Amino acid sequence: MEEYVDNEDHRTLLTFSNIKYLVEGLDALLHTNLDGDKRSNVIKLRDELTDYVNNVFNDYS
Repeated sequence: MEEYVDNEDHRTLLTFSNIKYLVEGLDALLHTNLDGDKRSNVIKLRDELTDYVNNVFNDYS
């Protein structure tokens, strides 16, 4: 699955492997000493990416 995302001046290719590495990186970040606000933002982004992938699979099942 590939999807282009427009972000103002550039386009980014999202693939499942890219999303996987992003989620793994966010999980690794959660093991560091983040303060409350940064930690909640990392959790929110990780959860949004996970939901995105789950919704793609739900759409095709």
